[in-house]
Amino acid sequence: MPQTLQLKSLTAHLAISTKQSKSMMILALLMIFFVHDSPKAFAQVPFTLPPREQLMRLQTAQIDTNKGSIFIELYPESAPAHVANLKYRADKGLFRNTQFHKLTPGYVLQGGRSSTKLRYALPAEFNQHPQERGSIGMARIEDLINPERNSDPAQIYILLSDAPHMTGKYTNFGRVISGFAVLDKLRQGDQIKDVKVFVR
Repeated sequence: MPQTLQLKSLTAHLAISTKQSKSMMILALLMIFFVHDSPKAFAQVPFTLPPREQLMRLQTAQIDTNKGSIFIELYPESAPAHVANLKYRADKGLFRNTQFHKLTPGYVLQGGRSSTKLRYALPAEFNQHPQERGSIGMARIEDLINPERNSDPAQIYILLSDAPHMTGKYTNFGRVISGFAVLDKLRQGDQIKDVKVFVR
């Protein structure tokens, strides 16, 4: 093989190797970042799940925003850990003065503490309740780094339209029963003044 051809082949090989090395490096960095913050690295949930008779008393909640209040029916029987988590975080004021930091018009509104370093995660509690307009759930990171589909305990979402493709992929733990006019007015950057979970 002529020397010029050998050099071209070597240069092409090095270019491919360099691209592969860069790709592998980027992938490694992403894995380090996501594994560090993956649910497997989280501690145990910081609350004890109450007995069923107590849990079943948590049937309603209220989200107070700068544009009004939204009233929620909860599903303690279908998603006990998610409902208990909402009660725990609401009682500690952990939703207070947070923001709706993500809005996809006509699809979903998401709010709470926008943090990539959470101390715990919630186990998936998929159930029969449809993912539809007004459904309340917890956000989560993608399946590739969260195959258990554990939920982020600090960020809630409210669906603005039906989303059947989310059923069985995100935990639905409640639904809006009043305050749709307020929901439709909310925009990215609007404030969550407080969240209250009522014991009946």
